[in-house]
Amino acid sequence: MQFIDSHVHLQDFKQRCATEIIAAAHQVGVRKFVCVAAAEKDWPEIARLSGAYPDTVIPAFGLHPWYAAEAETGWIERLEKYVQDFPSALVGEAGLDFYRSKEAGPQEQVFAAQLELAREYRRPLLIHAVKAQEAMEKFWNLLPEKFVFHSYNGKAEFLKKIIKQGGYAGFNFSILKNPARQEVLREIPDDRILLETDGPYQGPVRGQEVYPEQLPELAVEIAKLRGENINELAQKIYENSLRFANG
Repeated sequence: MQFIDSHVHLQDFKQRCATEIIAAAHQVGVRKFVCVAAAEKDWPEIARLSGAYPDTVIPAFGLHPWYAAEAETGWIERLEKYVQDFPSALVGEAGLDFYRSKEAGPQEQVFAAQLELAREYRRPLLIHAVKAQEAMEKFWNLLPEKFVFHSYNGKAEFLKKIIKQGGYAGFNFSILKNPARQEVLREIPDDRILLETDGPYQGPVRGQEVYPEQLPELAVEIAKLRGENINELAQKIYENSLRFANG
């Protein structure tokens, strides 16, 4: 089986370095990693990792909604330069999060700017959306051709909207704690599902870092919930990930 970790923050691990993480993941079939930014301070390190592992690390540059209110003047121009310099780069993670903050203005402005950037450069977009179903209504028609709602752990009804709009959903270990997990996982078509760890965050054990090498474990659990053969499902998801990330 082969895997792509479609959303991981290699720059944020504390217990192990990127070299160790990548080597361990390769041993269990994880071939590529979409290394995702949250804040502007992440961009240089992600650029470095992409340069150090050009066939393995796919960069994603963006500004997370948690940091939207702190965006410094000229941030979108600096972000655009990274997108220009890295033709394989995705945009994100970007989005809306009204669990931590109810202030819509800065989040929506920063999100809209990244939507425009992703459309202009025809790059896949990584979306973080929490308590944002109503707010998303004004953005559906502005999304780029390819987009994924990462760490999906919502309801099946909203998932139907994502699929109708042509999007993907990325699942990590958090979906296994959702009481409606089986309904959600069976709702998504097999050509629209991606796997991720969101490492080092959202692992199966609270307070412990989760690593890309754990993706096969996640895939096994998801295959059980979907009632599918693990090898067949893993192959479909790998093909989805290649298609999404590589264009």
